[in-house]
Amino acid sequence: MRKIKSKKLTYVLKRVFSAIINDNMADLAATLAYYFLLSLFPLLIFCVALLPYLSIEAEAAIPLVKDLVPKMAADSIDQTVRGIVENRRVDVLSFSFLATLWIASNAMGAIIRTLNVAYQVEETRSYLRVRMLATGLTVAFVLVLAVMLVLPVFGQVIFGFVQKVFPLPAKAWVVFSLLRWLTAFLLANMVLIGIYQIAPNVTLPLRKVAVGALTATIGWQLISLAFSSYLSNFSHYSATYGSLGGVIVLMIWFYLTGLILVIGGVINAAIHRYQQEEKR
Repeated sequence: MRKIKSKKLTYVLKRVFSAIINDNMADLAATLAYYFLLSLFPLLIFCVALLPYLSIEAEAAIPLVKDLVPKMAADSIDQTVRGIVENRRVDVLSFSFLATLWIASNAMGAIIRTLNVAYQVEETRSYLRVRMLATGLTVAFVLVLAVMLVLPVFGQVIFGFVQKVFPLPAKAWVVFSLLRWLTAFLLANMVLIGIYQIAPNVTLPLRKVAVGALTATIGWQLISLAFSSYLSNFSHYSATYGSLGGVIVLMIWFYLTGLILVIGGVINAAIHRYQQEEKR
C-alpha cells in the first residue's frame, strides 16, 4: 500500500512539473493575473456598495482586505474602498454589478480554458453554455466573497452578545477570530472545489477534486503570508516604483494566486489520469 501511494505521489509531482514547463501553465497563470486585475475593482465596488443596503458599514470590508492582500496592495485598495463609501449611489451599484459579471466571467472563462488544458481535453460545449457556466461560477464567487466581507462584522456582533449574556475572558476573542478565519478558509475551499469540479469539460466526482482544492487553498494562504513577509522585511517596491509599487505588488500577488489555482487543477488532473491508467 505504501509503495502504491509513493508511486502515485511521484506520478503526480512529475505531472505537475511537466505541465508547468511543457504546457505553458506559467503563462496561463499570467493570463489569469491579468483578468483578476481587471475584475478586482468592479468586484470590489459592487461588494462594498452592496454592504450598506444590508445595514452593514462598508468600512468593515477593509480589515478583511488587509488580512488577505499584501500591505502595499491593500493600501491602494483601501483608498478605492473609502472612495466608494463616500460616493455610494444606486446607479454605481447597478453598473458595477453588470461590469463585474462581464469582466469577472472573463476571468472565470480563462480558468475554464486553463483547466481544460490541464486535463488535456478540448472544449466541446457551446459558447453560450460556457459563458453561462462562467457567469454562474462568478455569481457564486461574489456571494461567497460578500459573506466573507460580512463575517468580521457578525463575528463582533455575536461576540458582543455572548459577552453580555455569559461574560468571557479577553482571550475568548482569539477563539472567535480563529473561527472566523476557519470559516473563511472553508468557504474558499468550497469555492475551489466547485470550480475544479464543474469548470473543466470532464465529468468529475467530488473526491477527485478535493486534494487539488485543499492544496490550492493552503498554498494560497502560505504564499500570501510569505509574500507579505517578504515585502515587509526585504522589499523596496515603494522606494523604487513610487505610487506604482502597490499596483506591481498586486499584479505579482495575482500571478502567484493564478499559479496556485493552476497547480491545484493540475494536481487533480494528474490524479484523474493516474486512476484512468490504473484501470487499464
